[in-house]
Amino acid sequence: MNVTYSHSISLKDYNTLRDSAGWQKLPERQAQKGIDHSVFLVSAIVEDKTVGMARLVTDGGCVAIILDVVVLPTYQKMGIGKTMIERIMSYIDNNLEAGELMYVCLMSAKGKESFYRKFGFEERPNEHVGAGMTKWVRK
Repeated sequence: MNVTYSHSISLKDYNTLRDSAGWQKLPERQAQKGIDHSVFLVSAIVEDKTVGMARLVTDGGCVAIILDVVVLPTYQKMGIGKTMIERIMSYIDNNLEAGELMYVCLMSAKGKESFYRKFGFEERPNEHVGAGMTKWVRK
């Protein structure tokens, strides 16, 4: 299987991947803004089909969050997610200068924590930090 990686994604493919993960549907305007404001995005393509994505959002200083890490179920366990996270982490590393640091956050899907541990991510809460918290705001 030949996987190629891109730094863009169509709105249609973005929403298809979100849907495959069972995530809430976003209005097109909102989804496109999220794509456009990603500082780094990687998508995985097999035979002209987008099968995975991951994106990075940052404050441009010391905090970044990895979002929307999705691989279609039939393409999981093939190293695609691993490659996408490696590319994001490489982007972060290549954009830091000597002595700088970046606090990288993510919210793992339930049951996927062990995948992220392989990259050095720690679960919350732990002895240093409390539980991560989220809230959806709807208008």
